[in-house]
Amino acid sequence: MKNIALMMFAALFLLIGCDSNVNGESLVTYDKSQLSSDWEEEGIHPKLPTEFPVAISTYEILKPPHESSIHEVKLNGENGEIFTLLIHTAPVIYNDGAVENKVEVTINGNEGFYAVNDITGPSIHWTDGDYHYVVDYQTIELETEVNKDTMMAIAESFE
Repeated sequence: MKNIALMMFAALFLLIGCDSNVNGESLVTYDKSQLSSDWEEEGIHPKLPTEFPVAISTYEILKPPHESSIHEVKLNGENGEIFTLLIHTAPVIYNDGAVENKVEVTINGNEGFYAVNDITGPSIHWTDGDYHYVVDYQTIELETEVNKDTMMAIAESFE
């Protein structure tokens, strides 16, 4: 009986440990199917995130009044958190020094960078195939802390 209880405790501990990112923050699964369908109607087929540190309750595709190679969606957390996803369908080139606090990262084998803006918050940027992605988190007056490890986990969830 002791062995069974010990094995169940070990299995529970293992499951809890596997359900969190490196900071111990649990990520919440995001069902991207409707957003993917909406992007297909726009004529693009990007990879999309499948996990966030908060439950995403709604999203809004923001369309400029003119033709653009930048596609933007605002993803709203259930407690007011805001993540913005920019998908560029044309190559993106950053000027040297244009982005402050830049740290080079690798996302699913693709080079990119993580940056923090003291006013608007953290962002992560990378190119995968025909698309350049930028995910940012707007930190203004929000209590949910999102750091580099969390942004990396979001980016690595894209499929």
